[in-house]
Amino acid sequence: MPEGMPTPGQLWNGEIRFFSIDTDVIQSAGYNFEKGALNQLHTQLPKNMELQLTEIVVNEVVNHLMEPVLKSIQEIHSAAANLKRKTELPMDQMSDLFRGFTPIESARSFFRRRVEDYAEKCGGSILDIEQEGVLSELFRRYFAVEAPFESKAAKKSEFPDATALLILEAYAKDQDAEGIVVSSDGGWQAFADQSEYLYCVRTLDELTALFTATGEVASKIHAAIRTAIDDRFSPLRSELNDALTEHVGNASWDVGEIFSDTGFRVEGEVYDVKLLDHDLIIDNTLIWNDEGDPSKWLVEVTATVKVDVNTTCKTYLWDSVDREEIAMGSVTVGFEDEIEVTAYLTCTIVQPESAPQLWEVEIEIAPGEYSVDVGEVQTFPWEQ
Repeated sequence: MPEGMPTPGQLWNGEIRFFSIDTDVIQSAGYNFEKGALNQLHTQLPKNMELQLTEIVVNEVVNHLMEPVLKSIQEIHSAAANLKRKTELPMDQMSDLFRGFTPIESARSFFRRRVEDYAEKCGGSILDIEQEGVLSELFRRYFAVEAPFESKAAKKSEFPDATALLILEAYAKDQDAEGIVVSSDGGWQAFADQSEYLYCVRTLDELTALFTATGEVASKIHAAIRTAIDDRFSPLRSELNDALTEHVGNASWDVGEIFSDTGFRVEGEVYDVKLLDHDLIIDNTLIWNDEGDPSKWLVEVTATVKVDVNTTCKTYLWDSVDREEIAMGSVTVGFEDEIEVTAYLTCTIVQPESAPQLWEVEIEIAPGEYSVDVGEVQTFPWEQ
């Protein structure tokens, strides 16, 4: 890639005119295009810096989103077949009606439209595969074992990444512009290292950190917001606490590691989670100014949240005579756990000398998915 990282001058004078995101980064953000880190990108980056997604990445994202949909459709077909077999109900009519909804095509179209709308919101578009010279360069790199193809890796699996990168480089050449790609894949970094047009960063945080606000005014705003969120009795801290409480209660929770003290199979399900306390990581507070409105600021806040988790744990014993599992009962297990949550505060009517309680603040937190480890469960606690 071009030597070093882009300078502030390059970032703001239009030399870096686009950015692109790899599938793994979108996945790590939970595919949340409407809330959270992905949603805030268009406010953190300059207006002249467009998002250019490749058709390769779009298809990978859509395929990932389709996985639970395809599973649900299969379950519906299986349930209908079981009902027909066991009850002789006329399930064929229901199955035909369901197929008439074209669930696979409709879901795929819905997910693709979400991605297209997101690219448009970020001022960009989706680059198709039909770029001149991409195919010949793709196979040249493949047989020459050049980045992103690795000599010790399964090279065929690198074709989608290689195609996406060559599309982006062809776009950069055509536009006579440089761009930044975001990926944790080493192949993307290796490709950018030898490219004259592409920089590479590993995370969205690394990308947005390049554009954080600096200067005297930004320092005053930054200091004021940090003081307000560090004060447990401030109105802003109270609003943030309410937002975190709502986030914890509405998040998706599942159980990770769980096992029985007897060796029987055990399943756990989270049925209640409450926020106990939270500590803000003040040093991680970042701030961006709206390019078109000096009184509008975006603040990123990271909190370590302590939660009270309650789970129902069911133990199952295998009956070798009847060849089926028997539920041996259930116990409830409660424990404390910690999660890390990122919140985005959009602050308006902000003045350098004004107090945060005079600002209008809107707090956004992306929906969360968390896994908690229960550990060992006492199968028969009443015997103690």
